[in-house]
Order: sequence, then structure tokens, then C-alpha cells
Amino acid sequence: MTIAEALQSANASLREAGVPEAQLVAQSLLAEALKCDRTHLIINFNQQLTTEEYENFAALLARRAVGEPLQYITGRQEFFGLEFQVTPDVLIPRPETELIVEEVIRLATGLTAPLIVDVGTGSGCLAVALARELPDARLVATDISFAAVSVAQKNSRRHLLSERISLLVADLLAPFAAAPFADFIVSNPPYVAAAEVPTLQREVRDWEPRIALTDFGDGLNNYRRLFNEAPSRLKSGGYLLCEMGFTQSETIAAMVDETSWKEPRLLADLQKIPRTLVLERR
Repeated sequence: MTIAEALQSANASLREAGVPEAQLVAQSLLAEALKCDRTHLIINFNQQLTTEEYENFAALLARRAVGEPLQYITGRQEFFGLEFQVTPDVLIPRPETELIVEEVIRLATGLTAPLIVDVGTGSGCLAVALARELPDARLVATDISFAAVSVAQKNSRRHLLSERISLLVADLLAPFAAAPFADFIVSNPPYVAAAEVPTLQREVRDWEPRIALTDFGDGLNNYRRLFNEAPSRLKSGGYLLCEMGFTQSETIAAMVDETSWKEPRLLADLQKIPRTLVLERR
């Protein structure tokens, strides 16, 4: 079987399994099986696959057909122009989370050696991206999952930033004394309500770590805690930036205590949906 024939067959089987962007997925998985890039597939579309190559490809296709995300199969995902290792122990980084990086970069203009705390770091994508974009910044990242912290550590080392990023296994801001030390606290916390988990896309519901998706309550518990605990850890004029679910912005903004925070700001994603909350400490 040639590369072209294998891709045509894979495209059809993935479509039948209900996999989005079946053609692109087929190309990505064949490139993974052959340890090449997609350009090689296009140039060499008449190349014959060996039995071993085809069997490896078929095994990858079977995993994707039952819903396993492409990123867990390949073990990587791009975020803010950087490639990150991802495993089923961490959420897959998503483009909307880049809003936090962009806004912190903007707000940090003029600051000297800002200290940034990344709460619920997962793969470490926020901490690593911010460390790269803000060369004099200091980062501390926490996650309640030891396995997630291990992945984040590998990503910080991969991008030669481990000396500037301290990683802790911890629950939100619990390890930090109630003293104003941070310029920024950033977080993409678990925000899916427990009742909504069964309605999620199968790739998310069945494969991404449940502890990183939901607070096992109404989806708002981590915001309550952050709004209560962050003011004592932030310097005056410091910022808390949080990602939110696409239906949560009004509810979460209404939870903000204006005795501790200035007027909330909401940042919209490319679909014009408010996804990032920006709070400035009074």
C-alpha cells in the first residue's frame, strides 16, 4: 500500500468514526508512524509502506478512532509558539489560554523582575511561555497533581527555563504565606460543573484528567478561593488573571468583591466570547 492509498483509507475510517478534521489527523498520524513530517508524505505519496509501518499506522488510527486525542497519541502540543510535552496527566493546552500570556506581557511592561505565580500549572504552558517572553521574570507554579508537576518540570527543562521556574505540588495558593509578594497570579483552574461533565466532547470527557476539568461541584469553587486568597498574596496594583468557561463570565464577574479588587475586565477570544477575567488588586 502506498502513502496515498493509506491516507485515503484512513481518512474514510476516521470520518466514519466521527473524528473531526479526519484528513489532517490521518496525515499527522502517518507522519508520526513514519517519524517524518507531513511534507514528506506529500512529496512521497507513491512510496510503498512496509508491513511494520502500516501496522504502526493502523494502531495509531485505532486509538484516535475511539476518541483518544491526537495530542496524547503524539505526546505533544504547540502553545504560544512552543512545543509542549502532553500526557493524560495534564490538560491539552488550548489557544484561548494564550490570552492570559498576551495580557500579562502587556501589563508587565515597565516592571523589573516581576514575580508570577501560575496556579494549577498542568503542562506548565503558562509558566514556560511567560518565562520565555519575560526574560527577567521569576515564576512559581503549583499543581495539586504530582504527575502534572512532573510533566511541567520536563517542559521547563526542554525550553531551558527550569532555573527560573519553581514548581510545587500544592493546592492553589496554600503554600504561600498571606503576604503581598506577587505581581501576577495566573490560573486556568478546573471550571466545569460536575453536572456538565457527561455533556463534554468525548475527547475531553473520557481522556483528559477529571481533576483538571472539574471541581466536582458547581465549577465555581476555585474562583471563590482565588478571589478570597489572592488579594493577600498580591502586591497593591498586582493582577489576578483567570480563564473561564464560555458561559461563566457574567456569573464569575458578579462574584468579585470590589473592596479587594478594582472593576473586573473581561477579555474575549477569537470567537468574541469572554474567556479571561482580569482583576487588579486595590
